[in-house]
Amino acid sequence: MEEDSRPDELVESDALDGTRSLLDRLPDGVYVLDDERRGVFVNERTLELLGTDRVDGEAIDRLRSLFGSAHDRALERQETVAADVYDPATDAWLEARVEPSRTSVTGCLRDVSELKERERRFERQRERMAALNGVYSVMRAINDVIVTDATRDELERVTCETLADEPGYEFAFVAAVDSGTGDVFHRTEAGVEGYVERIPLSTDPDDPAGRGPAGRAIRTQQLQVSNDVLADPDFEPWREDARELGYRSAAAIPIVHGGGLYGVLGVTGANRNAFTDEVAEGFGQLGEVLGHAIAAIERKRALMGDRLTELEYEITDGVGLFDGPSMDGHRIDFERVVRVDDEQFLEYGVTTVETFPKLEALTDCVPHWESVEPIDESAGEVAFELEIASPPLFSVVASHGGYVESAAIDDGDYRMTVHLPESADVRAVTEAIREVYPEATNVARRQVTPSDSSIAQLQDHLYGVLTDRQRTVLETAYYAGFFEWPRHSSGEEIAETLGITPATFHEHLRSAQHKIVAAVFNEPNTTRAEAKRE
Repeated sequence: MEEDSRPDELVESDALDGTRSLLDRLPDGVYVLDDERRGVFVNERTLELLGTDRVDGEAIDRLRSLFGSAHDRALERQETVAADVYDPATDAWLEARVEPSRTSVTGCLRDVSELKERERRFERQRERMAALNGVYSVMRAINDVIVTDATRDELERVTCETLADEPGYEFAFVAAVDSGTGDVFHRTEAGVEGYVERIPLSTDPDDPAGRGPAGRAIRTQQLQVSNDVLADPDFEPWREDARELGYRSAAAIPIVHGGGLYGVLGVTGANRNAFTDEVAEGFGQLGEVLGHAIAAIERKRALMGDRLTELEYEITDGVGLFDGPSMDGHRIDFERVVRVDDEQFLEYGVTTVETFPKLEALTDCVPHWESVEPIDESAGEVAFELEIASPPLFSVVASHGGYVESAAIDDGDYRMTVHLPESADVRAVTEAIREVYPEATNVARRQVTPSDSSIAQLQDHLYGVLTDRQRTVLETAYYAGFFEWPRHSSGEEIAETLGITPATFHEHLRSAQHKIVAAVFNEPNTTRAEAKRE
């Protein structure tokens, strides 16, 4: 067949003359090519979509270039073919629906850029939801583990296994820092073997191994991500590992609670940009949830453990640090600290009637002491309740799984006794306390054992059956003198202190009392051996 002598011009067709005006008014583009892919007709809308106003070879060449394969398939198969392509000349997505005849193809052309954008947004949303589902799955798994009285090791293992099983993530690990040497060491991992042991990790910002997500997360206690590990210059020490293991993004989530760092959770993603802002925010919350759970586990171990580490600290002239009143010849004993939440603690204690005004004056000097109220006065002594907001010392101790057993101000010096789980890092606790109060000195360290095993067993049982809120309400009621006769504090007063309604206070108190009575009077479970028949 002879080639057309005018390939860049429309082939004349008398059959179309009567319909050109009608086709030019259509909202979609319409064009016709003959079986040699020469232009027969192009309406005005097609020219607009192609970004040209010339009915010549440019428009026809563009159509051939964009949809040539669709034209070929339609003619060969004699069936309708739909195709969408991106047109860089107009920065738009165009869709052509090509209808064949024996001697030509007719194309219906539309701009589908908005549809494509909606599809992209939907796909990004789907990916974000899938990633967030991974975070939520871990949070559910953490809750399930907590209620089974799990250990910290079990909690970290389940966290890593759940993440590694989620689509889009390759593997996960938990690492921690030795407070003595500063070395980063492995705790657990899933989806990979021996990863932390074989890769370089450091907390030193001058060391290339300390500039990646893990090192930065440990130093800043903030989530750090690398959404393209093969292009990230700070990820160079681990680039070959990323290629070998097939991950393209990485996140390091600090496991924190109350200002204390328990370790870092590392997660790798199969694709670039796996950790968008929304997903990263979810992982940041996961680090806090995990830190809170570990703190609760460690705190229970400190309260119920067979052996505890007891530390005594002293701050010479602790009152003078806050320009407080002279305390020569005066003593204040703090007998119990009740944790209301992460931001509020109630401290109960006793002092003499003569010293109480000094305590009131000192409350105005110490920034985190909110208020002090007398709850009882008898025999020359005043029992008091001190409300404390975000106390630095208590928060540091609590973040390492411990609690303040007792404290006192004597002649202006502050002394505090702390109980920690036997496995706690004493060096880290002391260093954290000294960061808050450089003058603090660790004057004693000893191992102690609860003296009454039956009481300890009852306390252990109650710790398991009482909710956090029930325990807080019960402790506060006891130390505020609710059970004294006459009462030192009413239910309404305690409810106001805890920021709950009187009805809620009494509901929690009744539930806690019921569980205590049940623990005392319920018959213990017994196991009977089968009776032998003679």
